[in-house]
Amino acid sequence: MSDFNRIKVYKYKNIAAALAVMLLALVALSTSCGNSASGKKANSNKSDTAESSVVAEDNKDSVRSSRLTKNYKYKEMKNVGEGLLVQVDNAHPFSGTVGDTEPLYSYLFGKDGSMLMAAAYPNDEARTEMLIQLNNLAVDFKGYCGLDTLMITSLMPDDESSAKTDETCIGSCADLMLNLNGEYKEFTGTEDYAWIPNNCYKYGFVMRGTDRLRYIGKEAAACIRDMCKADGPADLDTMLADIKDYTFEKPLYFTADNGLEYAGYFVPLSDGATTSIPVPTRADESEYKTFISGNNVDGYIVFADLSGEVEHNQDKDAE
Repeated sequence: MSDFNRIKVYKYKNIAAALAVMLLALVALSTSCGNSASGKKANSNKSDTAESSVVAEDNKDSVRSSRLTKNYKYKEMKNVGEGLLVQVDNAHPFSGTVGDTEPLYSYLFGKDGSMLMAAAYPNDEARTEMLIQLNNLAVDFKGYCGLDTLMITSLMPDDESSAKTDETCIGSCADLMLNLNGEYKEFTGTEDYAWIPNNCYKYGFVMRGTDRLRYIGKEAAACIRDMCKADGPADLDTMLADIKDYTFEKPLYFTADNGLEYAGYFVPLSDGATTSIPVPTRADESEYKTFISGNNVDGYIVFADLSGEVEHNQDKDAE
């Protein structure tokens, strides 16, 4: 073969090799661009999902707020010292009324007549609604551990002339001891008795110290429990302080362990003779079940049970 022909062959081989390299480069570039685009698409989807989640949560709050404020009316309250959530101390004596009361005695027994707990003064009186829940708590406690050793040492002071600077004046407190076969022991809420502080919220109670139950209503007790889940330890004093951050327009929404959904908010005391409390209503102007209590200082705490919508509609359909 002539030198000229060799040069032509080598030239064509070089051209083929160069074309092969260029083809491989183009394939690599195409793959890289494709992966980049896919990555951008994936990132875009993640971003869209996150943004959608935020929007969904915002919409949820918006729907909740409109549900609360779309229909409402006002209740006029006159005495900030009335209610289950009043603060009572030397600076804020109790100025409200206790309401319906009954003697403790009949609530010491179960429906079958069996003893549930003892009492130092069986004829002492307290708020009827508190005694009902105290009896329910004692029934379930005995069912849990078989013990009937709880003892109620005091309820409400009977001396009307004394200064009303202790929360027992409101008629919703029960001080506890243990009656162990005639031997009286301090209630510490430990061992089997830990069931009491751990479950009292289900009946509308909170512990005040280690040996006092105070009935505040299931709504307020559920609110305190929700605060404990969200922020750690909370008690009545924490709730009374923190609820002031919430308004009718921007309430605290929470769900109790039994599934009931609530909205909680604070209404400051007005300068006039009465304070107008906004309470939510349904489209037919019927009210949601609402709990209202003064705090005996500077305003009112409100809890609206928003869970009755379905039941209410079913009742209307039945009519």
